[in-house]
Amino acid sequence: MKLKIDDKIKETRSYKCSKCGLVRVFTEGETVPACDVCNAKGKKNWWVPKGKPVLFVSKDVNKEFLAKRNFSDKLSDWITDFCGNMWFVYVHMVWFALWILINAGVIPGIRPFDPFPFGLLTLIVSLEAILLATFILISQNRQGEVSEMRSELDYQLDRKTEKRVLEILEQVREINAAVTKRKK
Repeated sequence: MKLKIDDKIKETRSYKCSKCGLVRVFTEGETVPACDVCNAKGKKNWWVPKGKPVLFVSKDVNKEFLAKRNFSDKLSDWITDFCGNMWFVYVHMVWFALWILINAGVIPGIRPFDPFPFGLLTLIVSLEAILLATFILISQNRQGEVSEMRSELDYQLDRKTEKRVLEILEQVREINAAVTKRKK
C-alpha cells in the first residue's frame, strides 16, 4: 500500500521513502508530507509502510486531568476563563456606567437607590473581588497539579529513554566488536 503526499495516515507506524529510503514515523490522522531529502532535489516520492504498527504509550496528561474534574472544578475554570477576557471588562464597564448614571439621577423616571458615594456598589465590587480571587486561586492550584503530573511524566520518559539509549550503545559496541573480530 503506497501513500501519496497529502493522504491521511490510517495507522501509526514507520514509513520508508520510495526514492531515497528515508524512514519516518507518522501518526494516525496526520497528513503525509513530502520527503525532505527528495523534495529538496525536486523529486516526487511516496511512502511505503515499513515494520509493524507502532503504539505510543505516552499519557496525555491534559486529557487525563480534564476527565477527573468535578462540577466545582469545571465551574471554577469557566469563571476564571470568562474573567480573563475582554467581555468581562465590557460587561463591567456597562454595568458601572448604568449604575452611576441611575444613581446620579441622570436618567429621568428612575429613582436612585444607591446615592453617591455608591456604598452598595462598593460592597458588591468588594465581594466580587474576593470571590474572583478565590476562583483564580483554585484554578492556579489545579494547574499546579497538572504541572506536577507533567514533571513526573517527563521524569519517567527520561528514565526510559536513558535506558533505551544505553541498550542501543551496548548493541553498537557488540556490532563494532564483531566487525573488528571479522577483520582480523
